[in-house]
Amino acid sequence: MPRQPFLPSHSKADLIYGIGHISKKPKIAEATGRCIMAWSYVDWQMAVLLAALMKANSEASVAIFLTLRNARAQRDVLVAAAEMTLAESDREIFDAIMLIYASLQTQRADIAHGIFGSIPDGKEDEIPWIETKNLSKDWIERFHKPKKEDSPKQQDEKLAQKCCTYIYKLADLERLEAEIVQLWGVAFTFTSYLNHPGLPVAVEALKKQCADSPLMTQALERMRKSKE
Repeated sequence: MPRQPFLPSHSKADLIYGIGHISKKPKIAEATGRCIMAWSYVDWQMAVLLAALMKANSEASVAIFLTLRNARAQRDVLVAAAEMTLAESDREIFDAIMLIYASLQTQRADIAHGIFGSIPDGKEDEIPWIETKNLSKDWIERFHKPKKEDSPKQQDEKLAQKCCTYIYKLADLERLEAEIVQLWGVAFTFTSYLNHPGLPVAVEALKKQCADSPLMTQALERMRKSKE
């Protein structure tokens, strides 16, 4: 299950943001770190996939991808290469990989660049999260803008924060890690298939990966329904 809004389920809970609270959730910090570390393997594999698509397994083609820091630019260059070199029979698998890649790339970026906080006396397997821009906006409004003497006080000074906050469960992060590993496995097998066209072992390995990966079966089913 994806992250859930902080409100209304946690309306009576306090909410604190601060760097000192990270150490209070070691299991969640560990799971977050594993997601970020696993994603580095996806970045590397996508660079190698680009080299296979370009039919130029060279350091230069890998370097081109890795210098692109914008997520959209990375996907665009992969799609452009696929349009030029992939056979129509292989495009469905590639498009499904790109669909999963875009989704997980966004989720990974959220946990890597958002801000995690704390709920005093909250559950061990839950942690609040907010986009950096939303926390910054709230802090500027509360602490750095001059207040009018006649302006009414909010009943809950942290209401703006709570409205923009979400709850991650440990299970959410563990699921994300598992899905990142799934994506890497499919991308690795697809790259091997492209590098060894027609090799029975590579063909069978790709079929098995697509059948065994829930992400791939869901993505392929979604794409086929949209075409119908």
